[in-house]
Amino acid sequence: MATDTTAVRDRLREPGLGWWLFGVLVLAVVTWIGLRYLGWIVFGLFTYYVGRPISRRVESYVGATPAAALTLAFIIVPIVLFLAAFLSVAVGQALELLSGQSVQTILARLPLPTQTLPTDPVQFAVVVLQDPTLSTALGEFGVAVGAAGATLFNAFLALIFAFFLLTSDDALAGWFEANVFGTDSLAGDYLRRVDGGLTSIYFGYTLTIFAVIVLAAIIYTVFNVVAPGGLVIPSAILLAVVTGIFTLVPLLGRSIVYAFIVALLSVQAVAVDTRLLWVPVVFFALMALVFDNVVRTYVRPYLSGKAYHVGLVMFAYLLGPALFGWYGIFLGPLVMVVVVEFVTDVLPRMARVEPDTAGGTADDAAASSVDDTDTADRGGETPSG
Repeated sequence: MATDTTAVRDRLREPGLGWWLFGVLVLAVVTWIGLRYLGWIVFGLFTYYVGRPISRRVESYVGATPAAALTLAFIIVPIVLFLAAFLSVAVGQALELLSGQSVQTILARLPLPTQTLPTDPVQFAVVVLQDPTLSTALGEFGVAVGAAGATLFNAFLALIFAFFLLTSDDALAGWFEANVFGTDSLAGDYLRRVDGGLTSIYFGYTLTIFAVIVLAAIIYTVFNVVAPGGLVIPSAILLAVVTGIFTLVPLLGRSIVYAFIVALLSVQAVAVDTRLLWVPVVFFALMALVFDNVVRTYVRPYLSGKAYHVGLVMFAYLLGPALFGWYGIFLGPLVMVVVVEFVTDVLPRMARVEPDTAGGTADDAAASSVDDTDTADRGGETPSG
């Protein structure tokens, strides 16, 4: 009996088949939870990588935990709220542009008789009970409120996840390196490269796009205020978002958007006064020469670190939302980084070929193409030589 008890204890102490099966079960549970909240986990990762460089600078003054809290509360959350409001305006302008209908026309088509609603609470309750369309509308309103509450709760969880990573990322990395991967291991080296790539993508490319969107929106709005002859850029916020997205398009890039705006302004100038045709010409010159040079000289070098080929980044940002939904804008670049780093660093070693470092890595080759592509973004120009 004692021998059997000792054998059971030995099996529990040793990582045998039973422990492996239990590990598979734990992995399955974690995977199931992760898939249920995949979008918010990826958003939390994005928040972490955006906030990490800022938190590291603040950390030298106040410590890790206060730095993470200050970064999230006073920088990340305001930025997220601003971008959410900004994109909401852009979506509204897009819907208005596609529909071509006034607000009154849209309200008239709603199944909600807004003109005949009573103001007295008792009468209102009677109308709701008697009119099934109002009851349905209120039911849908309740669903919308519930969805908004769930979204806020998930966003709060994502911020907590980012806060946990900001305060404990070094400890987690050290534990896994010491107890799982080992020092100087291929897995550790690969994850470090992925970490650097995600820093570049999330903090670099994504913030570059957002910076271009905000700057373009300011320029377009100011133009609408000061432009002579009543010339205006229609749907300025929407076109600013398109300008930021077209930053990823090679060869022509933002110049496509500038040309479209110039065409709209030219049509307006011809209709009002042909002497105003100088306005779209000046606008294009300022955007293509001044604005794009500011982005290329100051914004992108400051925000971007490790560079990837702009074609890969473009497909990651464009295909991500198409494949995964709203969170694809964060998951698409993550998948790209994981695949590219595996192909460029791990796959050659699996094939018994050391990655080429004498002639430059694939990342170096990609980096050399970034400046060329950004120059092309400004109007299809390519550097001489």
